[in-house]
Amino acid sequence: MGKRKYLGRANERYVKTYTSRTVRVGGNGLKGYAALIKVHECHRPLMVGEAGAEVWITYDGYAELCYLPDGENWQVYTLYDDSGRVIEWYFDITRVNALDENGDPYCDDMYLDAALMPGGQIKILDEDELRDALERGEITQDEYETAYRVLNELIENKIIGEAYMEKLCAYLLPLFGGESDG
Repeated sequence: MGKRKYLGRANERYVKTYTSRTVRVGGNGLKGYAALIKVHECHRPLMVGEAGAEVWITYDGYAELCYLPDGENWQVYTLYDDSGRVIEWYFDITRVNALDENGDPYCDDMYLDAALMPGGQIKILDEDELRDALERGEITQDEYETAYRVLNELIENKIIGEAYMEKLCAYLLPLFGGESDG
């Protein structure tokens, strides 16, 4: 199984202090949970990307708007810089989106990810991790195929698309007072 990820929790390897709020979403055709994380201070900033095309995705003053839909096999993070501009939308393909025994929303990550960049470029990520998990027996052949099916459906249905993501964020952000900046 992939890593269990709880909604509204920052990666503490990089983030020193943050605030977070999680809300139940039930309107505009959406059902699930959303969280807004505001990063106050990092242990160390996080930069990703290829040489010459790196982007900071975690830095002091940055924010993450997260959405975990009920009954789906994905979650998305909208990453904002300290000026409130979208850096990227990051999708996790998940085995399950659920609540734990304390009622805290989480997903079990299935390794396969996608990043949507402003401008519309889609990057498929961590295919090697998915393949390795299959070879190690951590996932079944059916789960492997499901991960790709879900990813392809998200692309075909334009959920991994700027128009959908801008509309989603425009609906979710006001649930937190509309603020994406620190």
